[in-house]
Amino acid sequence: MSGSLTAVQQIEYDTFVKAAYASKGFKLRGTTRVKHDVVGNSVDWRKTGEVISQPTGYSVSVTVQDPGYSKVNTVLQKHTAAIGVDSVQELTVNFDSKMESAHLVAAAMGRRSDQICIDSFSGAAANTIADGGTNFTYAKYTQMQEFFDDYAIPEEERYVAMSAANFRSLLAAQEFTSLDYTQNRVLDKAFALEYLGFNLIKIPNMTEGGLPKAGNIRNAYAWHKQAVGMGVGADFRTEINYLPKETTWLVNGIFSAGASVIDSEGLLQINCDESA
Repeated sequence: MSGSLTAVQQIEYDTFVKAAYASKGFKLRGTTRVKHDVVGNSVDWRKTGEVISQPTGYSVSVTVQDPGYSKVNTVLQKHTAAIGVDSVQELTVNFDSKMESAHLVAAAMGRRSDQICIDSFSGAAANTIADGGTNFTYAKYTQMQEFFDDYAIPEEERYVAMSAANFRSLLAAQEFTSLDYTQNRVLDKAFALEYLGFNLIKIPNMTEGGLPKAGNIRNAYAWHKQAVGMGVGADFRTEINYLPKETTWLVNGIFSAGASVIDSEGLLQINCDESA
């Protein structure tokens, strides 16, 4: 047998392509108000205050009140995620590189969609629960619930976004997991977590940023759906086009969107010490 045969031997590659682990995004889709097909580069969200019912005598002039109308402006930003696939080089592999690229692009758009919402939370909360040297505890969770109840925020459509470390900390509380305290079976609902009226969303580490963290302090957020607005101009789409000049397939994701907190009282920031 010729020993030089190894110089020309072929390499067999499996047809399966393992993508690096990363969030597919769109975790926060459906948790905010959404205005689709926005014409122009921004959208206004209108807000009104409240009036109070007052004791009034018979045949006495009423006091006219101003509920206080205002608006919040959201500027839309164009976002893209493009991958080039050379039409000839693609023939050197035994998998559909365009399809693999399309999956990566879709996930990138999903993560950016989540990050747009998270970025709108930063600095917009009217109230904050201090870290107090603890991670996300049961005490903080019930304090969060008390805050929403005090502000008469509707019990439906409440959400809370936290990190994996925050969720791990909550699992240490028997009030959160023991059937002596809850029949909610939190641990059995890995993809539809709900506890004390809040829908739990775990935000993973993301290259786009994820939940803000300074040192050991992570910012978790709780909000009501109507308190946050997301405007979408060009809706999320993935397209594959051929570029003759470059003899390359361009796999691109494109959308334009923006988000704003409409009512800061409907957003609560919970600071958590993840080193605790």
